[in-house]
Amino acid sequence: MFNLSDIGGFVFDCDGTLLDTLAAWEEAERELFAQAGPLTQEQEDEIHAAPIEQACELLHERYGVGESAEGVLAHLDGHLIPYYGEVSSSMPGAVEFVRKVREAGIPCVVLSSSPRRYLAAGLQRAGILDCFDELVSTDETGFSKQEFGIYEAALKVLGCERERVWAVDDAPYAIAVMHDFGFKTICVGSRDSAVADMNPKSFLELL
Repeated sequence: MFNLSDIGGFVFDCDGTLLDTLAAWEEAERELFAQAGPLTQEQEDEIHAAPIEQACELLHERYGVGESAEGVLAHLDGHLIPYYGEVSSSMPGAVEFVRKVREAGIPCVVLSSSPRRYLAAGLQRAGILDCFDELVSTDETGFSKQEFGIYEAALKVLGCERERVWAVDDAPYAIAVMHDFGFKTICVGSRDSAVADMNPKSFLELL
């Protein structure tokens, strides 16, 4: 059982952490990435970390994907907006853990590379949208998840010392940045992080 005492706030990633949406993203991106040609993990991480409009510009301008960046974005919206709002489901134990944290009076934010319109639809469907003080998205802050600026934005919402914040993500690259920023970190899922404070396979281990 995870000890919630003396925690100032939580920062939660959404895709693959709270919501089971990674397969939908992979399907939506398959055609785009096929046009881009083979990408390294570092290149994929750069695309996934960026604000969605910037990611679409990267795909179009650097890798020649689509007729325009706007067309790439329309492709993603067409696949993902209906998915988040009508099909998406939560990750095992995620809803229960978030509600437990909120019942303990701990402020929470979602921090994601997905746009607010995706996040709000999926979290509303999961029944936990009202558990979060704010949805912090890369496309609204202008910072990617590889930059400290977006974590500063989340910390401002939480209103506590960074050392009292726990950040939860499924991506080791994001965990590494949040660790360097000064958050305590939980890397949840199948990919362990060498610097994370905890590496549970699911939230079920934290309940």
